[in-house]
Amino acid sequence: MAGRVVSSSDSPQDKPSRGESRSVSKRTPREASGVARGDRASRPARSSRSVSSGSSSRGGGDVSSTGRARSSRSSRGVADTRSREGAFVDARTMPPRKSVSERLDSPDFGGPGLFARPKVVNFPERLKERRRAHRREVAIRTAIVVAVIAAVVALIWGLLFSPLLRLHTDQISVGGTNTWVSESEVADIAYAQQGKSLLLIDTTGMEEKISELPGVTSAKAVKRYPHGLSVTVKAEIPAAVLRASDTDYTAVDREGRVLNAVNASVKGIPVIEVKDAKKSLDNKAVKQALQVLGSLDESMRQKITKVEAKTQDSITTTLEDGYTIIWGNSSQMKLKKAVVDTLLSNPDQLEGAKTIDVAAPDKATIK
Repeated sequence: MAGRVVSSSDSPQDKPSRGESRSVSKRTPREASGVARGDRASRPARSSRSVSSGSSSRGGGDVSSTGRARSSRSSRGVADTRSREGAFVDARTMPPRKSVSERLDSPDFGGPGLFARPKVVNFPERLKERRRAHRREVAIRTAIVVAVIAAVVALIWGLLFSPLLRLHTDQISVGGTNTWVSESEVADIAYAQQGKSLLLIDTTGMEEKISELPGVTSAKAVKRYPHGLSVTVKAEIPAAVLRASDTDYTAVDREGRVLNAVNASVKGIPVIEVKDAKKSLDNKAVKQALQVLGSLDESMRQKITKVEAKTQDSITTTLEDGYTIIWGNSSQMKLKKAVVDTLLSNPDQLEGAKTIDVAAPDKATIK
């Protein structure tokens, strides 16, 4: 507000009217900005204006001027706008300052919209560095994936398709065959796997295929790394020999499968007299005889000198010690063999009888 003082030299005609209690003279901003230094030393200023307290009536009164002259311009010609302790400062003489909103929106503080959106600081060099790091990371990951794929492909090729583990024919061995099981037939099945990687050879399938050969009861194939394979078979002696003539011998197993041609002695192998070897393999009586002979142990089969198979329920064998055993058919052979073994091990129970009939093993008879 502009400071005012009441002049004591005002004439009575200049006194304020009834509605005014005092007359105030306006001062310029320069004059109201400070208090004379000489006055301060002699008399302290209490306010920016002084009012005469002379007596006056309710409707008006004399106003004496108690104001003091303000200091003139300083020797440098600039008004002193800084206040000292206890001094009055005119706000109109203060330099204008930026509003809060202007300062918040200024670039020095943070730019427009400080409180409207998050502050984003752009660092081009840092951004480039991060992009380079990202590209380097992607390149490293890609290289690792490519290297892993290449290693897997190389490993698969090396193990399955390269000569590293390839089966060589000269390193295939076959054992366990006999006169009745052809070694060449077993070897042919093994040779069919030559050139393959040992990892690709199905030994289980090979064993099943070899076991289907006549006279083979079991087979075992073992891989010998890095290039070998060994096959071991368990070959059985023929269950019987079909004799059509003095020169026509056909060795067969218990399943009626033809084994190798007999080029050696048939001693110890039961002989069945037939008219035609090939046609007899379809005869039910001959099939039952082969089942019976195939279920006997080796010691008993070697004692058999003659086999008769007139019908499928009247299979009969003759032993070298003169005993004749009527087996009937191939059913309940385990029980029938137990009865025969018991009677033959105790000849006194036979009381001189030479024929043992176990066609009905629960009611075996001797005569």
